[in-house]
Amino acid sequence: MQDSAGFWDKQAPGYVARPMKDVASYEKAMDRVRSYLTSEQEVLELGCGSGSTAMLLAKHVKHMTASDISGKMIEFGQEKAWNDGIENISFVHTPAGSSVFEGKSYDVVMAFNVVHLIKGPASVLKQVHRMLKPDGLFITKTPCVGDCPFYWRWLINVMRLVGYAPYVNYLKQVQLERMIEQSGFKIVETGNYPSSPMGRFIVARKVQAA
Repeated sequence: MQDSAGFWDKQAPGYVARPMKDVASYEKAMDRVRSYLTSEQEVLELGCGSGSTAMLLAKHVKHMTASDISGKMIEFGQEKAWNDGIENISFVHTPAGSSVFEGKSYDVVMAFNVVHLIKGPASVLKQVHRMLKPDGLFITKTPCVGDCPFYWRWLINVMRLVGYAPYVNYLKQVQLERMIEQSGFKIVETGNYPSSPMGRFIVARKVQAA
């Protein structure tokens, strides 16, 4: 469903070392996420990268499962969780949409900066719906490149040709929200962190069979 694990394995060391560019927007988004979390919840993050967000939020929930397509990213996350003494987190090396998740049940599923990297995101959203308990929440922050100036898409296409960018789905905000609703969710909150389509934040509640 996603680009090869090899691309992300190669990116992992630089990804982990690279400082965050927009700390203020990240913190605003995390404040909103934390407002939906409780100490009794089982939470899954899809596309966790090196696990920094999952570890940040783990202290607010019962248990956090962090998954990613890249084995190298998972290794970085496991090492940091061990060093920091975070015991209520598990790491799973698998892509979003994997059969590994079939039959699992969660109170919250999160996907930050990953939905736009999935080929066929609608099927993954339907799987998320199946995994969620009644009234469970799907929380995502997704770059909606389809709403950005055309040169963004041109630049990404060039970078893909030379191997410096993965597959990107040029989603628009309205398209993403419609896809979420068609998967059996009711959107309860939206926002942009940062204040552009590159940081579309959505909280959606499971309301019906997908």
